[in-house]
Amino acid sequence: MRSNPEKTKKTTAKESGEERELTLAEGLSELEDILRKMEDGGLPLEETFDLYKQGLSRLRQCNSMIDRVEKELEVLEEGGEE
Repeated sequence: MRSNPEKTKKTTAKESGEERELTLAEGLSELEDILRKMEDGGLPLEETFDLYKQGLSRLRQCNSMIDRVEKELEVLEEGGEE
């Protein structure tokens, strides 16, 4: 069972003007950076709220990547192929 690449929401990062898919490690690293900024405090409410929204979005993307890998593992464990 292959996913339709047009329907799959990709997690992307800009790299020299082009977008590429983020790795899970990069996504988690971005989450850590967002949390660090929020924990440091001293930011205006609007900026803190923007960081919160960015963090939620990145968390959802990371969870989606983890879910995708778990599903692929289940298929492999059952002896099937994608």
